[in-house]
Amino acid sequence: MSKKQIAILILPLAVAAYLLACFFGPAAYSFTDEVKITGPYKMAYITLNDIKDWPKWYSWNKEDPSFHFVKGGRQHYVGANFSFESKSMGSGYVELLESYHDSVVTARLQTDVLPGEMKINWQILPEGTRTFFLKVNARLAGTIPFYQRALYLGLPARWNGILRKDLQGIQSYIEQLVQTDFGIKKEPYKEKHYFGILDAVINDRVPQYYAKQLPRVYRFLDSLGITPSGPPAGLIFDWDASVGRVFLMAALPVDKPMPNIRGYTSFTIKPTECLHLEHYGSYATLRHAHTKLSYLMDDSPYVLGAPVIEEYVTSPSQEPDTSKWLTNVYYLFDNTGGYAKTVERKFSLEDVIKMEEAERRENLKKLIQ
Repeated sequence: MSKKQIAILILPLAVAAYLLACFFGPAAYSFTDEVKITGPYKMAYITLNDIKDWPKWYSWNKEDPSFHFVKGGRQHYVGANFSFESKSMGSGYVELLESYHDSVVTARLQTDVLPGEMKINWQILPEGTRTFFLKVNARLAGTIPFYQRALYLGLPARWNGILRKDLQGIQSYIEQLVQTDFGIKKEPYKEKHYFGILDAVINDRVPQYYAKQLPRVYRFLDSLGITPSGPPAGLIFDWDASVGRVFLMAALPVDKPMPNIRGYTSFTIKPTECLHLEHYGSYATLRHAHTKLSYLMDDSPYVLGAPVIEEYVTSPSQEPDTSKWLTNVYYLFDNTGGYAKTVERKFSLEDVIKMEEAERRENLKKLIQ
């Protein structure tokens, strides 16, 4: 039998085998799974929303040493993205599409090893203050054309494994952070004197407040021949959730206590103990630090004292890379025997806002009835 005859016989068999493989191949792909995580549920939202954190938990680089990660122009929230290249994952791109506060994050994944775009959705389901469920739903957009299905026979098993390992990676990452107390230190806080401008500020106007008032404090101290003894700070004394207002002080540390001068406030923090976290990142990510500190504070025998201190060590004018901005955040322990209602409850600022808003709505309902 000639080679031509053999080819003529084999070709129909090969075509039939391929069509049979197409018949058994996947027409579509979807995946659902969940995992229970011990830790603050807000950490899941923070972790998924920060593209820089993804290499710390996804399985892609562990499965393939050739995996190359490249950050995009935006690193947080909707629009944050990165690209990648590897032998097993191909060349691709990930972008955050949706982000609902502490509840849902959705990303799209495009890679040349998949027949289409995959959307991955994570749902954060709090079980209590100490544990939560993280549920993942993934789905390929559209259907796989019939004549391509043989090429993706192994797709369901492979991607089920990848997505399941990624879910376990997030679990391990968060639980390890909790076990190491997020790198937060319990330490003494020495007496410190501050001088600045104290006022009630609407939440979303805080950055503008600092930008306006801190230069005023610098100029005033300079007019007195006084040099600040450290970096600028924000001292948060209280908050009014009903109107979204924070009672804070744009301040500079000084060597000695100063008198209260019209338009300015002098404040001395007495020696105490504190939880201290060194936070690196833009000011927009300081919420991450407060989530970690609030979780440890709630799990401790200590009571939060006022003020909460944010010490802005890095000058943005000298360091353009926001990932290198250092902010020292201090949660002081109350040792006076008296403290504000919001501090006594030992809830985070966000939790207090939610509770007081719910209480306000209930009171309105009663008035209407």
